[in-house]
Amino acid sequence: MAVQNTTPVKGTWSLPKLDVSQFVVLALLVGLDIVLGKLTVGTNVLKISFVFVAMSLIAKWYGPVWTMMIATILDVVGATIINPSGTFFLGFTLSAITAGLIYALFYYNQVHVSWLRILGAVGLVTLVVNAGMNTLWLFIMYSQVHTWDSFVTLLMPRLIKSIMMYPIQVIVTYAFLNNAAVKQATKKIFNK
Repeated sequence: MAVQNTTPVKGTWSLPKLDVSQFVVLALLVGLDIVLGKLTVGTNVLKISFVFVAMSLIAKWYGPVWTMMIATILDVVGATIINPSGTFFLGFTLSAITAGLIYALFYYNQVHVSWLRILGAVGLVTLVVNAGMNTLWLFIMYSQVHTWDSFVTLLMPRLIKSIMMYPIQVIVTYAFLNNAAVKQATKKIFNK
């Protein structure tokens, strides 16, 4: 088992300069995120997608500042250019930034991302962002009656979906972030 880096990394909150290959990889991951975002199943209220895969890798390699910037750009571009028929709402941008921050705080500079870190990150994103914040934004945008009962009615199917997706997302994230190809790419691209 690989040794984890558990000490705070100097420069975690700085915006590290990227060389050409690191910037190109970041651009490819942004493209992957866009493609995965288009491959969703469900409605505006209840969607299933694997966008978390690209964002998890961005968080692992580029840290909190880059991840939050990319999450912001992806959300704005996704709502205004890629899917212009959708409604842009600043709350979803805040949700994307929060999810990116959570992933980066748990994954950044980890040679081997442990099950515990993935369980924590995916759990926080699932509960705080997906079930909590995003349900609140949908409630504000689409609910005709703003009562607790109507919020719970909107929350329940989203919470059930989140509970069902949680173990799948944990397993996919662990397999993806800790596979040999990602570790080899980390060494080659980032000299780590």
